[in-house]
Amino acid sequence: MESGNSNRIRELKLTAKWSADNNEKKKAVLQLIRYGNEARLAIEEVLGITVYDDVKQACLNAIKSLGREQKDRAVHNEKIAKTKRFAKVKKQNKKKKRAK
Repeated sequence: MESGNSNRIRELKLTAKWSADNNEKKKAVLQLIRYGNEARLAIEEVLGITVYDDVKQACLNAIKSLGREQKDRAVHNEKIAKTKRFAKVKKQNKKKKRAK
């Protein structure tokens, strides 16, 4: 984790946990999403400590969002890998045809 990111994540986590304003807490959770999986533990920590339903819901939505993002990235990477494998096989087949 980069130092700048970890400091900002920590600040947002503390705001989400201890701010007197519920809207400020929810905004902090929404801002944590920008840091992706780096912020997952912070969001889970806020979820575990808060007693406010709207803040809990914001945390749950953030975690779901991170999960979808991770799944989408995995699907994208798999498509790229398949494309590269296909191109490699196609190139090898061309070489075999030329050799004949």
